[in-house]
Amino acid sequence: MIAVDIFADLYDWDDKQRARTQRVMNTGKAVFNVARGGTAGPLIFVEAALAVVDAAGAYARYRQAKEVTRQLEIESEALLHALAELDKQLAIRAKVDEMALEAQASALRMRLQQQQREIEISAATFASIARQVKALGEAIARLRMSAPPGCRSLLRLESTYYDLVDVQLRTAMALIQE
Repeated sequence: MIAVDIFADLYDWDDKQRARTQRVMNTGKAVFNVARGGTAGPLIFVEAALAVVDAAGAYARYRQAKEVTRQLEIESEALLHALAELDKQLAIRAKVDEMALEAQASALRMRLQQQQREIEISAATFASIARQVKALGEAIARLRMSAPPGCRSLLRLESTYYDLVDVQLRTAMALIQE
């Protein structure tokens, strides 16, 4: 007789579970026949022995799975502990890095303030020198009015003055570019 097990597909049983179910069904029929008729065949004892062996195998697999689960839980605890330690180390390292960054920022601020003061001093010095160069140019212009046209010392003084003005302009352009 061909039987279609509609519940096996419903519960996703594999062939091993189907065979176990079939044996349980056969054993149940044999127990029913013994209870009804009073005679037990040798098949019932074979089925009972197979059921005991199957139960012992299932228990061994259960114990093995339980041991694997216990080992995995121990491993999980160890990994969680290691992760907590790494988290603590990372927090400490982050604080150290933050303090170093604050120290660097403070040093940079100090250096920028120093440079700002130097630039202010340089700007004041530059303005003072520019006033002196202007005064020198005015003095040379007054001398030019009273000196003869071919005066060599005045020509050298004018040449030096123009070189000084050129250096002053290059310095001003360099300050602007910075």
